[in-house]
Parts: sequence; C-alpha cells; structure tokens
Amino acid sequence: MAAYNQINALIRKLRALGQSPEQIAGDIAPELRKAIEENISSARSPNGKAWESTLDGQAPLQNAAKSLGVAALGTKVIAAVRGVEARHNNGAVRGGKTRQIIPKKITDQILKIINDVTTRRFKMIMGKK
Repeated sequence: MAAYNQINALIRKLRALGQSPEQIAGDIAPELRKAIEENISSARSPNGKAWESTLDGQAPLQNAAKSLGVAALGTKVIAAVRGVEARHNNGAVRGGKTRQIIPKKITDQILKIINDVTTRRFKMIMGKK
C-alpha cells in the first residue's frame, strides 16, 4: 500500500505543475518494457527470483520478449504476454512451474521506474537537465 501512496503523491505534484497522469503513463510504458525485457534476458521474475532452468539445463523462455506487450492506456500502464509465455506466467504448463514474467503488484523495480520517470519530467519542467 505504501507504494501506491508514493505514486499518488508523485501524481499530485506533477498535476500541480500542469502534467497529466496520461503523459506520465506514456513515459513509463517504454521503461517498464525495457525492465521486463531485462528480466527475461536474465531469466528472472519481476521480484528478482531466478527462473528454474529447463529440463535440459537451458535458460527458459529465451524468446519471451517477442510475446510481450506494454502500453499506456489512459492513466494505466498495461503489460501482458501471450502464447506459451502467458501459460508460464500463470503456472498453467505441464509440471505446473510458474515462471513469472509480468509483475502482479508494484515491485521495487517498478517503483524506481516511476520515480525516475517523474523526476526526469519534473527536472524538465523546472528547466534542469
């Protein structure tokens, strides 16, 4: 709940400066995509937990980024995967192994992205680099 309070405080500050949550969401979406892609390439979940290797010892879901979609829709940023990656994300594969790709809640990584994006925008508004 603390993460949501932090985010709402940032939104209030930016609104006071004439920025809309829609603009911020548009800035956050590509950063979130990049973070999820980095997690995929490192074979780890959004909370940093390593995925279990495949039965032949390989890194799993090496092409999962191709099934990833991230978009800003109004004030929200939506991330989803399709195909077999969605089944892995939800633990609906043979053996029941879950390899989470999409965060189910706001992680520290996501909170950092939001803070970084809003800080950059604030500095831009205030004329700082």
